[in-house]
Amino acid sequence: MKYIITFILLIGSSYLAKANVFTLTVKEELASCTGVGPRTCYQVKYSNSKDWEFFYSEIEGFKYEVGYRYVLKVKRTKRINVPADASAYTYKLVRIVKKTLVTKSVNNTLSYIGKHKWKLIQMNGTNLPNATAYVVFQVNKNSLSGNSGCNGMFGSFEVNGNSMTFKNVGGTLMYCEEDNKSKLEGEFLKLISGQTLTYDVADQTLNFYKDGKLVLMFGRAPLDKNNK
Repeated sequence: MKYIITFILLIGSSYLAKANVFTLTVKEELASCTGVGPRTCYQVKYSNSKDWEFFYSEIEGFKYEVGYRYVLKVKRTKRINVPADASAYTYKLVRIVKKTLVTKSVNNTLSYIGKHKWKLIQMNGTNLPNATAYVVFQVNKNSLSGNSGCNGMFGSFEVNGNSMTFKNVGGTLMYCEEDNKSKLEGEFLKLISGQTLTYDVADQTLNFYKDGKLVLMFGRAPLDKNNK
């Protein structure tokens, strides 16, 4: 019995060494970051942090909403076998200590979006370094234009809080010789046509989410003269 109790204590001590609970503050907006490729990350502060830091992992059980600042209790557990390109730790939500709505001007965000051209750089988790698709938002007209990957594109949009609804999306009917461009165009148009997506802006990127999952990421680029 003595040996059994000693063994259990050793196992328990080993587990406690691999897991700990700490407080994490999560900022109300995401930020563009680079892991394996371009993506968005939580901006967080630990108990000893002075500035916001990127958080590259996921937090199991945590459903994030843009526009809210969170104070969380999170359990961190060290992985035994770490997969390639993965964090050495897993994170799981223990509880939400505090959730605070941070009011920001939607008009200011839209104004910023309208001052730039947005080039598609990621779709459904796949990086697209050579994609030709882009969108320009004419904020004062609630209209959009651009290229869907092969054809010219046009349409309109409506904003409600941090959600954007794409309406009347159409385009030219040019034949696309490259199959990969045609496939990308079809997938892109399916994602936005008639869809309502949540969005946020992280300085260099404009990001769209469906059911909390990042589905489209656009990189900021200068407006062409004919778009101004």
